[in-house]
Amino acid sequence: MGDEYSHRFHAGNVGDVWKHCVLAALIEALRADGRPLHVLETHAGAGAYPLGSTGEWTEGIGKVWRAAPSEPRAVGRYLELLKRAGGGAEPGRVYPGSPLLTLALLGAADTAEFCEIDETAHAELARTLTHEPRAVLHHGDGMALLPRLMERTGGVLVHVDPPWTAKSEWTTIPDALLGAWQAHPNACLMLWYPIKSYTRVNAMLQRLGRAGLPAAILELITTPLEWQRNRLNGSGVLLVNAPEAVLAEAAAAAPVLGRLCATHDGRWTGRQSGWTRVE
Repeated sequence: MGDEYSHRFHAGNVGDVWKHCVLAALIEALRADGRPLHVLETHAGAGAYPLGSTGEWTEGIGKVWRAAPSEPRAVGRYLELLKRAGGGAEPGRVYPGSPLLTLALLGAADTAEFCEIDETAHAELARTLTHEPRAVLHHGDGMALLPRLMERTGGVLVHVDPPWTAKSEWTTIPDALLGAWQAHPNACLMLWYPIKSYTRVNAMLQRLGRAGLPAAILELITTPLEWQRNRLNGSGVLLVNAPEAVLAEAAAAAPVLGRLCATHDGRWTGRQSGWTRVE
């Protein structure tokens, strides 16, 4: 795979739809116990993205927004969240990134830390969050900062959303995720990954499984994998220590989003799997 994903150029595509639908369900479920939640994001991006008249968003949020399904719950929640985080602006003008979506879901006692290595994106996010007291921004490599940030904050939700532009990320990212779980086995972890074929995806999942990481995966593919193209065919999320309700909500959302976002003859596929640690 080449340049799989960039926050700036692919905002609102089907990968964002799937990722943010699951992220919203995850944050709501974790907040349900009433304890303050702390969220760490390793690749935050700029925060909000203007959308042109054409682009990948037309295969993603554009289709979902036009259909405006209120059910299942995960999809309805996601669309309501976009309205809140985007200030009421319809997709087609701006797509709010995960920092804005996360903060729209958090309560007054919750906090978040966002890491971004790109100087321009970090500056844009800093301007957007100038008056947000719950958020702390870090300019640097989120994966390198992660051990120190997790050690300081304790139990957290960690959201890892890399650009996947380098082949090496398919080993360095899962290794860092494994290290985070080993150091903080009770933390909730979420990793998003693109799918254009299963070659690197399966190798990564096998790597994590052999290392003993207990996880669940939820994937949605809306363009058949035999269609080679520059845009995403689909994407997946890997979850560690996610509440079971999140897995159920995502499973119910997949058929709805799959049918809406399918690009060829209504064809979509999904893959769900999970494994526990073998002692």
